[in-house]
Amino acid sequence: MLVQQMNKIGISSDVLQVFGFASIFASIATWRMAKGSGDVAHAERFGIFVGLWAPTFFALAGQVANAEDKV
Repeated sequence: MLVQQMNKIGISSDVLQVFGFASIFASIATWRMAKGSGDVAHAERFGIFVGLWAPTFFALAGQVANAEDKV
């Protein structure tokens, strides 16, 4: 249901893959920038939180790609 709605509004699998890679790079950037703020534990946790979005985006990209093939 979610995959069909994403396909209808124009979110392609390519866009979701870009979001996945952007999440990885944002995780690294967030960790490195927040590390200098003094609270290293918070920087690590927030970097991991952002990095955990990547598998979700990649999984959704695969499902949307399957839906695109069926259309």
